Amino acid sequence: MESIFDLLAVFLFLATVGLFIMRARHESPPIIPYLLVVAVSVVGGWLGNHGGGIAAVALLIAGSFLTLHLASLPFGEEPEETPDP
Repeated sequence: MESIFDLLAVFLFLATVGLFIMRARHESPPIIPYLLVVAVSVVGGWLGNHGGGIAAVALLIAGSFLTLHLASLPFGEEPEETPDP
């Protein structure tokens, strides 16, 4: 860990992976939004370490809001079972 950007990127990554695992246990979530957040955390950490502080903060904040959005989505409803005649 070289900087605070690495720490923020790792926390965002862990939150996203944890959220995906929790969702995957109950339903089949689309993987693309979660991969987008992981990519944003990687790029944000890299930018922060290479002089792009403002862009890194903007990306990490955007990734955090997307993670919050994914966490706030309701779980999919399970299909009702019909009794066999």
